[in-house]
Amino acid sequence: MTLADNLRSKVSELCVDGVLSCIKESVVMGYNYPLQSIGGNISPDVLRYYWALAQGVEDIANTIILSPRRMTSTIDFELVERRGVISGALDASATILTQMRTLDPTLFVVNEPRQTYESEPNHLVAWLLKEALDILLSARRLCHALNKMSWFNRKVSLLENALRNDVLRQVLLSPLGRRRPNRSTLRVAAKSRVVLYQEALSVYDLLERIEIGDVGAIRQCLMTTLVADLEHWQRLELGTGLKVASAISRTTKEPVKLNFPFISGRPIANIGSYEVYWQYAIPPRPEEKLDTNERWAREIIDEIGISTSDSRADVAVTLNGTVQSIFECKYSESESAPAQAVVDAASQLVRYARDLHPDSLADAEKFLEKCCIIVADCNKYSPRHSNTATESDRHVYFSDVKNLLSDSLDSWAEETIDV
Repeated sequence: MTLADNLRSKVSELCVDGVLSCIKESVVMGYNYPLQSIGGNISPDVLRYYWALAQGVEDIANTIILSPRRMTSTIDFELVERRGVISGALDASATILTQMRTLDPTLFVVNEPRQTYESEPNHLVAWLLKEALDILLSARRLCHALNKMSWFNRKVSLLENALRNDVLRQVLLSPLGRRRPNRSTLRVAAKSRVVLYQEALSVYDLLERIEIGDVGAIRQCLMTTLVADLEHWQRLELGTGLKVASAISRTTKEPVKLNFPFISGRPIANIGSYEVYWQYAIPPRPEEKLDTNERWAREIIDEIGISTSDSRADVAVTLNGTVQSIFECKYSESESAPAQAVVDAASQLVRYARDLHPDSLADAEKFLEKCCIIVADCNKYSPRHSNTATESDRHVYFSDVKNLLSDSLDSWAEETIDV
């Protein structure tokens, strides 16, 4: 495995491990859903949201839309009355009662075969798509920001189009379609050689494993949904934010409340009075508070016609709305990159500290001591997980993905978080 492949694997693992770390530290998750432990009675509604976004669900919906004939019919029998013709297996007792009731000796009650799509495998497919659509619509009601996300609306539209299929509508309107698939349904689907039903069985199995708190299933689901659509530098930032939340939770003994989906503009996690943000906006200082080099740079930008906007810190920790710490994350797959990454991150942290405390250098300096630089790999540079600086030193915390996976942020939390 090359260095680049190793780093990509690690940041993906960091992102998923961050979610699992928060779950393990929590008694509350998502939108006030109770949670005890990974192996206990997990209310999986938040994780079910990511299951509904899984590629397997999308593949089934696409198959229904593009190749509806993949769904097979079955032979069923129904009791019908026939006059003068015995067209199926005769039901003698029912025939006698009918003839006595109608006084018509030519009426017969027979079990007549008919072709139907109301089969147990089709029930499994219909239920999965309907369940996934209900989960996504519920998530959209809880988080209005999802309405603005094209990828989310595309998923909802895909499921809606698939459920317009006449066969699925017929199944869902039947008594069979109103209940969750049972073991009999799963056994029949497992015996089928149709690829569509095998895929449906696999997707249903993933859902069941998530609902009982299977760590492997949760990890598999998040790896193919939460992580899959993120760039590697985004995975590093989000994973760092989640690890920060779990470290604060262990220090304060407060549960983590994860706010799915993870988007900018609102906390990704709440831990008591603490909030962890991903991509936190920091307004720039007014011009009169700028240093000469900063003022010149802004004048050059303004002269060109580019408007200055708020800076965005990768990860920010706030307490009652006040920023307490900032994490600047730098992802690179080059062995020589950490040095330049640290230089850039240090400059950004200093600017953020000055912007947040424009009237006091002492406050900016004190704030800076709580900040941290995260890189993909420290390489030859030594991590700094605790504040051992003297009065003449300028200190920030410094770590990488490998150390984050080992919960190295616990030292940062113990030294900087007020309990």
